[in-house]
Amino acid sequence: MSKSYASPAASSAQVDARAPTVAPAVEATPSNELLVGLMAQAGAQETGQASMLDLASSQSGPAPDAGMFDIPEGKDQPTPLPSVRDKHQATVQWADPAAKMTPFVKGAADKAAVDPNDVAQGSLGNCYFIASMVAVARANPDAIKQLIKSRGDGTYDVTLYVRDSAYGAPKAVTQVVDPRMPLGPSGTPLYAKVGDQKNGTTEIWSSLLEKRLAMQKGSYDKISGGNIAKDGFAFAGATELLTGKRESYRATAGMKEDDVLLEIAAALEGKKPVTADTKDMAATPDLAKEAEAHNVYGNHAYAPSKVDMDGRTLDLTNPWGSDHVTGLSVKDFLRFYRGIRIGA
Repeated sequence: MSKSYASPAASSAQVDARAPTVAPAVEATPSNELLVGLMAQAGAQETGQASMLDLASSQSGPAPDAGMFDIPEGKDQPTPLPSVRDKHQATVQWADPAAKMTPFVKGAADKAAVDPNDVAQGSLGNCYFIASMVAVARANPDAIKQLIKSRGDGTYDVTLYVRDSAYGAPKAVTQVVDPRMPLGPSGTPLYAKVGDQKNGTTEIWSSLLEKRLAMQKGSYDKISGGNIAKDGFAFAGATELLTGKRESYRATAGMKEDDVLLEIAAALEGKKPVTADTKDMAATPDLAKEAEAHNVYGNHAYAPSKVDMDGRTLDLTNPWGSDHVTGLSVKDFLRFYRGIRIGA
């Protein structure tokens, strides 16, 4: 029987104690040149995803029920709503705070109220953040629940961990957020999609966290791709924003196949959030075509979900909420992916 390593919610398998020691990940400190590469990768993600985002948006997440947003208002948040992308300014609508919205709903397919399948990217190039929400939900769903607290008036205290400077430690910063979301002409969310719907209630934890990050920067556009690290915002990894714990980054260049398998398997078994960034394949169309046959797209972030040690393959969650990667050989992983990020 093939031995596989998945997230602890899916598997209780343990890493073979006889396996070679996993090489330590390189910490993404301000002095680390790999962090510069991480920022460049985030910028490339914004460009690389632009032609695919609307397609992904149309394929991701459940369609809201009719009248979901047409219900009595609650209390609005005290701070201004973040601005939307320029291309959406003319058509955007903001949903009224809705009594039928709630952060967490345990859907029929969920192992817990916070589940990786609750998350789907919309028409915004922020796969780095969406994939990290998937990864944290998989590794430690309670960490997500601790970020959102109801105020009892239709608004929520939503916390992210933010650095004062590139050299400082992340600190919990809380803002009041109401559940209004930017909607497109069809009446569905433009950006992060809603989660499960049950008994007339709709789950919105991923939308609240995305909106909270947009409020931190002032606009949704400023959290897209490489924009997250601009305007003096000390960004050192998206899982850090969600957990307050430092994120490490390791470039795949120079890594061996066993290093990849063991490092990702150890992260999943250790309940650590893990994401992986693909290469920029714009200049290598043949490689891009090969990758897309596996649902791997250039300049995109994914959240590994399973390692098959005997088959030497990996499964990865696409933050679109669809087109996931299954049974990818570790050889192809090294060809298509440029880096691995692991939270604590």
